[in-house]
Amino acid sequence: MRLQICLLILLCIGCQPNVEELPILSYKINTENEKEFYRVSYSGFTNQEGKQMTSQTIQNKIVVANFFFTRCPSICPPMRTLLIDISKTFINDDAVILISHSIDPKNDTIEVLKQYSEATEIPSSKWLFLRSNEENTKALASQFMTNFKPNEAGTDFYHSSYIAILDHNQNIRGFYNSLIPEEVTRLKKDIKTLLTSIN
Repeated sequence: MRLQICLLILLCIGCQPNVEELPILSYKINTENEKEFYRVSYSGFTNQEGKQMTSQTIQNKIVVANFFFTRCPSICPPMRTLLIDISKTFINDDAVILISHSIDPKNDTIEVLKQYSEATEIPSSKWLFLRSNEENTKALASQFMTNFKPNEAGTDFYHSSYIAILDHNQNIRGFYNSLIPEEVTRLKKDIKTLLTSIN
């Protein structure tokens, strides 16, 4: 009987997800060809409620992050549907928040972001929609290892369909193509894995 209990405990331990299996991806290669790790940091961003966003806002949170704009006719609508699903999946876990960064500050005013937020029916404490000037937004996109630019007609933007997750120390721990179902499944699994590091 004692042996069976020990085997059961070992089996349960073996089934637990391992945070160490998710690499830290927020690093740059310096001139000596070495990795220099960094934490994603915020400065000069405002959310849909008109409140300033700082790095303290996401302290001890698992962050699901993407870049978008509200007038986007292509990849943003399916990304939005996916993010609504993720937010509902983790709606009762205060440690998980979503952050969508607008790449169109000219049109995505605080009022527009607030309306867009309300249409998702997700609490603003759970899903932040952020805006800043173009310089700040491009600098933050660089931290997330992505970029964006207007198309030739100036009516749309080229930007990524990828979603990133940050751990509770603001380290990037994964990138996921939101248009591929298998990647979405992996994203949800990895969020649960990261939650074990703070729960």
